[in-house]
Amino acid sequence: MFKNILIFGHSNIGDVCYDLAVVDPLRKKFPQARITFLTTARCKGIVDGYKGIDKIIIFDRKAKNKSFVSQLQFIFILRKEKFDLTVVLKKSLRYKFLGIPEVWRVEGNGGSQQKHLVDSYLKLLCDHGVEVGETSFSFGLDENDRAFCADFLSRKGIGADDMLIGILPLAAWPMKSWPVKKWNKLAEVIKNQYGIKMINLGKTPDTDFGRRVSEEISDEIISADKSTLAQAKALLKRCQLFIGPDSSFLHLASCMGIEAIGLYGATSSEHFFPYFHRRNIVCPEKRLSCMPCYPGAGPSCQNGETEYDFGPCMEAIRVEDVLAVIKEKLNLV
Repeated sequence: MFKNILIFGHSNIGDVCYDLAVVDPLRKKFPQARITFLTTARCKGIVDGYKGIDKIIIFDRKAKNKSFVSQLQFIFILRKEKFDLTVVLKKSLRYKFLGIPEVWRVEGNGGSQQKHLVDSYLKLLCDHGVEVGETSFSFGLDENDRAFCADFLSRKGIGADDMLIGILPLAAWPMKSWPVKKWNKLAEVIKNQYGIKMINLGKTPDTDFGRRVSEEISDEIISADKSTLAQAKALLKRCQLFIGPDSSFLHLASCMGIEAIGLYGATSSEHFFPYFHRRNIVCPEKRLSCMPCYPGAGPSCQNGETEYDFGPCMEAIRVEDVLAVIKEKLNLV
């Protein structure tokens, strides 16, 4: 019976969302255990308040733990915790230096075209005698973040009965992003025809690409650019539906039980799809020969001569096709 468990989580938001699938089965199997989750500072807002996690440990390789000495110090800190089980969900050898007697580790990359990351993680638990039932997630929301959400939407003229669609126009990799002109057209249609507003939950990067998008995106789309990750999570919870490319908030929305529509072209919808909403994926009507760039055999096509260009596959996703899925999921006439 394990009493002190360390979960080796990822450093990206989408991956961390799926890491959390192991928490509930572990908590039920080992109800008296202390469960610690290891991740990065950027993901803390996702893990904060998650039911079943007793402690979060932050590893900041780009700042606080950047030097070799500080990494050694971090390892010594973890060793002092005296964990008796570590569940390793990412590629890392750091656990080997912690002296933890029992290691459960996902082999390879975890997910594949046949199996989602979540299913790989749950299989790992099953292989070690942990029963897994229906997959569920228990994200926490702080009262201050709830209050921020209510006040923010009130100032934007969004009432309690108003429908709201969350979006993330820009993925971390620009080639995965849907063109701004298409977001603007979609926002115009759903507001004029159905009175529904869209809210951009993502932070716009301080790059030439990000600044260009900020200039071109419609004023009809509410911006929550200044919100923290935890506050954005509260805003997302208020949305009836979420739309985005293969990116952090798409996977978070799916795990939070919010109807999620994924826009896929540059990345494979078979490789890393929104776990509960695979049927909601919208792709180009005609498959391009270069799809997908990732995972693939070579670099992306780089559809142009500047860093601003969206991928031709994402350009090929039609507003009409996205709108059709929205109407179906929200029962719009």
